[in-house]
Amino acid sequence: MQRRRLIQLGAVALLLASCSATSDFFLGKDNRPAPKPLPASSGQVATNILWKHNLGDGGADKGLALKPAYDGGRVYAVSADGRLYAFEAESGAQLWREKLGNNISAGVAVNHNSIFVGTDSGDLLALSTEDGETRWRAPLSGLMLAAPVAADGMVYARSIDGTLTAFDADNGSELWRYHINEPVLSVRGNAEPVVGGGVVIITTDNGYFVVLDQKNGLPVIEQRVASSSGSNPVARLVDMDSTPLVANGVLYGAAYQSMLFAVDLQKGQPLWQQEQASTQKDIALNRNGIYLVSDTDHLIALNPQDGRVRWQNDRLEGRRLSPPFALSDGRVGVLDYEGWLHWIDGTSGELIGQQKIAAGSADTPAVVLRDSILWQLDDGTLLKFRPQ
Repeated sequence: MQRRRLIQLGAVALLLASCSATSDFFLGKDNRPAPKPLPASSGQVATNILWKHNLGDGGADKGLALKPAYDGGRVYAVSADGRLYAFEAESGAQLWREKLGNNISAGVAVNHNSIFVGTDSGDLLALSTEDGETRWRAPLSGLMLAAPVAADGMVYARSIDGTLTAFDADNGSELWRYHINEPVLSVRGNAEPVVGGGVVIITTDNGYFVVLDQKNGLPVIEQRVASSSGSNPVARLVDMDSTPLVANGVLYGAAYQSMLFAVDLQKGQPLWQQEQASTQKDIALNRNGIYLVSDTDHLIALNPQDGRVRWQNDRLEGRRLSPPFALSDGRVGVLDYEGWLHWIDGTSGELIGQQKIAAGSADTPAVVLRDSILWQLDDGTLLKFRPQ
């Protein structure tokens, strides 16, 4: 039996070794290009850091991507080692801190009275917004890596085994489950569900988007939107770990090493597919474009109407960029591995400002507020800033 297992493992190693550069990731190799030197920028935009806190373990070494939640007056954030915080959003003053007694795998979501996080033991926790005390705990079918989503008196949790579970947000009772048929081989991570308009939208690691009835979890639309060709399973990966965005009745999404796409949600049909760009990171959207960071750290902008490439900027190649964020005024931001925040003109793609604001980058997207930006970084730093 042991010899048979060794033969199987050897065969997998040979398969991966025969793949393109994509497979180097699975073999523990870094196939990213060397970081380019820090480029010059026009210096038109400066950054004003409003406040900053060190939460503790950021969880990046465990493959976690934790993010804060904002409820209009407070900011809630959690560390990977289970320290939950509440801050006054305007001043950054700490209101309370609670040690949860659990390591955390995903979070944070918030509603009018509860904070929701996933634990590394496969539970969903609901905690009081007033003091962090546990309100209820519900077991999941597996570990949760995507942040839960709270909306309309319900909370949704997606486990890595492909199960999306809906709970009553007040008492933790399970309302329904939907199981996603995930492929055997996929990149670690999941996209968050998108909730609104009476439906729940999820993207899967085999190239489908699924629309579920919010009340009962029954599928309304199941449509394949992405596929990839290749001579082996690694080359055919189409993971959709990038959380999709919805605007004006259109869903925008990304499939790893495959494409970006737009879907008309009324008709349930693709509007366009752009195979010249793909990403595993979250994408950003404003009136000027859709923005993404490629696996070589090129910044790319697409036209939301037809998916055409508007511009591509390779000046930050290899600098281990975060997911981009986009402001309503057209500016786009991204953070690199040395903690430099780069501002980009969303129309032209030109670098218009840069400032060192941290020691490293982030795997989670920033939370864009009306007049400022919140960001939880890989090293556990939480900061709030705005452009000047």
